[in-house]
Amino acid sequence: MSDVPAQVVSNDESDVVVPEVTVEERKLSLHDFLKAVVKFQGSDLHLQADSVPMIRVDGKPRFLDCPPPSNEVMHEYVSTLIREQEHWNILKERGAVDLSYAMPDKTARFRVNIFHSRQKYAIVMRRIITKIPNFDELNLPPQIEGLADHHRGLVVVSGTTGSGKSTTLAAIIGKINRTRSERIITIEDPIEYQHENLKSMVSQVEVGTDTESYEYGLRAMMRQDPDVILIGEIRDSFSLTTALRAADTGHLVYSTVHATNASMTVERLVSLFDPSQKELQQTQLAQNLVAVCCQRLARRRDGKGRVPVVEIMMATPLVKKYMLEGEFDKLKGCVGNREAGSQSFDQHLTELFQKQIIDVAEAKRLASNVDALNLALRGITNSDSRLR
Repeated sequence: MSDVPAQVVSNDESDVVVPEVTVEERKLSLHDFLKAVVKFQGSDLHLQADSVPMIRVDGKPRFLDCPPPSNEVMHEYVSTLIREQEHWNILKERGAVDLSYAMPDKTARFRVNIFHSRQKYAIVMRRIITKIPNFDELNLPPQIEGLADHHRGLVVVSGTTGSGKSTTLAAIIGKINRTRSERIITIEDPIEYQHENLKSMVSQVEVGTDTESYEYGLRAMMRQDPDVILIGEIRDSFSLTTALRAADTGHLVYSTVHATNASMTVERLVSLFDPSQKELQQTQLAQNLVAVCCQRLARRRDGKGRVPVVEIMMATPLVKKYMLEGEFDKLKGCVGNREAGSQSFDQHLTELFQKQIIDVAEAKRLASNVDALNLALRGITNSDSRLR
């Protein structure tokens, strides 16, 4: 007898509904829902008072075939998740709180946000895949794996929420850990992938658990003798200043930014410059940037999961020149020239279509320039009858 919600019901009539799983009629616990996420290989669980629960599978929201929880039941779920009075205080004072949660049997970990919707409880839980991924299983361009071979500089991975930024960085850190002796320090909110010491010594600092704040953790990190630094997210002027200073003093720094393409990633970084240090930081960024990689996730043609689509802007001499001169609007033209491994989203989409990994509709959905992509795809279909 299964103890997960009975059925996943698609919100899209064109989708295939996941087969029914019979369960006994009873009150569902929070752990029953978490087991459903694992069973259906979902990424996110959404629980909200008086709303039908939902999980996200391969990027698509799907309702669970079970009754909506009451606010009283939601309070029980929140009480299961919150163990520290400090988190209760934050929820009461600010209306929302972030934390991490591991299932009692340690089979899965989740990143949690608890908030209020119309004065009732709501919970979003994102599953954290703890196994360190290898590049062979991620289908990333080979240039990304090469970013683990550097010894100094700044590498920025960008994209929207849920685009696989943390997974890519975990694979890069994992390769460094397996292949050379380094002192690696990460500052994360929360820790997602757990790295064990292999050839390197890895210290992972979780905000709210191991350090009182992101800022304090970043300040302390520079006194802990790092060689390789992972900053979970460049979110403000202080975190950018720390990343640039660390890269400028000979460290290898990896981080993420929320942005939709490579050139906008740079613009986002520039917007965070400290006004009193703008010229210095512009020079630091130009001289120390190694690459900007921006990710999107495309649905596979066979319906089995998703594959990353990556735009890459390598820090070529021309890219550095434009940055030093403040001509950031010209960076967009440096992405699709293929120099030193650079590539645009549309170029990668074309390759994935050519390899029959994604279909035309998905390529167009994620394209930056649909007209240009149409021309590229038409060239492929004219030269290869298999793809017509």
